[in-house]
Amino acid sequence: MAYISDEVIEEIRRHFDLVEVVSFYIDLKKVGKNFVGFCPFHSEKTPSFTVSPEKQIFHCFGCQTGGNLFSFIMQMEDCSFPDAVRLLAQRAGITVEPPPSTPAEKLKVQARESLQEMYSLAQKYYQALLWRSPQGKEVLTYLQRRGLNKQSILEFQLGYAGNNWQGLTGELRKRGYDLQIALTGGLLGKSSTGRYYDYFRERLIFPIWDSRGRVVAFGGRILGPGEPKYLNSPESPLFNKSRTLYGFHLALPHIRREKKALLVEGYMDVILLHQHGIREAVAPLGTALTEKQLSLLRGRLDKILLVFDADEGGETAVLRGLELFKNEGCRVEVAQLPPGLDPADYIKERGGEVFRSEIMGSARSLTDYRLHAIKKGFDLAGEEGRIGYWKEARRVLLEIQEALEREEYLKKIAGEIDVALEVLRGDLENIKKGSFPEERAKGKKVQAQEERKKFSLKELVERELLSCVLHNPRYLDQLKKLEINAEKFTEEPYREIAATVFQLEQQGKEISAAALASYFSDPEMHKLIVSMALPDNDKEDPRVEKIFRDCSKKIRALCWAEERKRLIKSLQNTVSREELSAKLQRIRDLKKWEEELYRSGEGEDFDV
Repeated sequence: MAYISDEVIEEIRRHFDLVEVVSFYIDLKKVGKNFVGFCPFHSEKTPSFTVSPEKQIFHCFGCQTGGNLFSFIMQMEDCSFPDAVRLLAQRAGITVEPPPSTPAEKLKVQARESLQEMYSLAQKYYQALLWRSPQGKEVLTYLQRRGLNKQSILEFQLGYAGNNWQGLTGELRKRGYDLQIALTGGLLGKSSTGRYYDYFRERLIFPIWDSRGRVVAFGGRILGPGEPKYLNSPESPLFNKSRTLYGFHLALPHIRREKKALLVEGYMDVILLHQHGIREAVAPLGTALTEKQLSLLRGRLDKILLVFDADEGGETAVLRGLELFKNEGCRVEVAQLPPGLDPADYIKERGGEVFRSEIMGSARSLTDYRLHAIKKGFDLAGEEGRIGYWKEARRVLLEIQEALEREEYLKKIAGEIDVALEVLRGDLENIKKGSFPEERAKGKKVQAQEERKKFSLKELVERELLSCVLHNPRYLDQLKKLEINAEKFTEEPYREIAATVFQLEQQGKEISAAALASYFSDPEMHKLIVSMALPDNDKEDPRVEKIFRDCSKKIRALCWAEERKRLIKSLQNTVSREELSAKLQRIRDLKKWEEELYRSGEGEDFDV
């Protein structure tokens, strides 16, 4: 907040409609006066992510995430509050002055910008070598032999790193770049003698982009003998492989239109699928799929299709990622490839239409695939194998929400292990009732977590009063008439929120959840503010009026009680007779006011 003026932040917030911004990332449907979609921040089978166009806030009733425009961008783009403001300012064409910062902070920003420039330069350098050098011509021949056409090579900006230890290093030095920054960013290496050298040498280069289409890393494939076969840029201020999907920025428009995404293993798989018209393909970067990668897709599609190599490694990759998909609000299917072929080989030999019909068309559901993988680990000819298979399979069945679907799988498994359907059904019901020790332990853990979430009476009263103000700012005027100011709020974080609310009122600025959240950079504060602005009650709702009336009385009574306790505690250290007399009189007055408040029947309906 210290970096950018409140006026500029407010101008940026008012420039955008939150529904339009969120719709760029996930699909929303109008439900009543709000818009609803699948939450991009957690797995869910029923959409619980809600955007209020009236209040310009979002809230997920599943994971309790909430906030305003800036909160959403912070989480989707994984950036700080100032960075979110600047990103939106850039989109809106609003000028944001460079932040006043310490020399160290300025150097950090400059280093990041310089590294981004160097990656862009490196991409052009590698691409030029591919098309203009003799060795690059040989690599082009290899790519054509793998089935890539010129358009795909250009679209994916493929390049070549020659067998030159000082090629890119020399280019960067000639242009005056700091080679230490290039080293930190993974473009260069450094010898024991302190000499910089090219990190990638004699490799086919695959640029890797972030979600906004900026080159942030490279993947390099060696074409001759040597190890490793693939070499990726190390993680850097620009690049985190667990948050990146290869080809995502190119696939996104097609994912949104087709309502599905294909997840494959390699760079060549993605490129050849795109070339053959299957442009919704993306790939993790040599690792199992991560939650952050999945969040790039979540809320934008109806189906995710996993297509990995038909070998043990490919199946292992699928199985490692299954836990992430269990609660997704979309269909998840797994496609089987013929042995010995990867997607790139298959589509090169048989083409896109055959791939769609034979591979994508015959994909099995996630549950089918999981059960199939479990079954392969047991010998169903023996009793021990059948029991072991059932113990593992029933964990999968317990996750199925639809009763009819679960019943169909029960019938199938009963036939496979030759056990009466009623026996399996009864065993499953016992587990669902929590009769097993691990289920009971899980229940106790949840109960303990719920206990920790309880509020004190003072916290609850302060929260409800601020909630009333956010529903209708006229309640702030009533607080002032009752002499309830920011100092009466003593519980964190409500004290900090109340102080900001009263300050905004003094400055004549808007008081709403969306505006208030802009004065805090902590996402947890955004979440709290939005939760207090829910539900969408009418501004003149009598229930809000009653809550305000009860809580305004209760906070006065609590403040009086706290003051009495402090005064009583201080009596033993009071020497002066006049001071002692004044304290005793104050104690009597406070007690009298509290008794009168309750005797009048006011404040007694507040239920905690």
